[in-house]
Amino acid sequence: MTAALGITWGAVDDLISNVEYRVLRPAGPGGCTAVVRETSFLVSGSGEVYAVGLTGLAVGEAGSWTVDDGYRPIDAGTYELSWGRDGGHLRIRGTSTDPVVRGGSTDIDCW
Repeated sequence: MTAALGITWGAVDDLISNVEYRVLRPAGPGGCTAVVRETSFLVSGSGEVYAVGLTGLAVGEAGSWTVDDGYRPIDAGTYELSWGRDGGHLRIRGTSTDPVVRGGSTDIDCW
């Protein structure tokens, strides 16, 4: 029962928060992939990035950010994703009128 309520609440939250999911490219070493959940509601935008390994499962959030005025930096392409031998790094940028107000830089580690 609890699981069903949690799934239902998650689906309702995605609908009212205007959620978009994106797989960022390129993939990193060993097939590590960054998957982003980006939302906007009223005058606030936010996002989370998850590291997805070869299993196809994301175990916990790698990082998150909040942006002013419902701006979606991933959708707008104002981000940088880089990969090295030890994992990745995602840097989120806002604009002069829609700045990143929390977060904005996170490491991505699939191991």
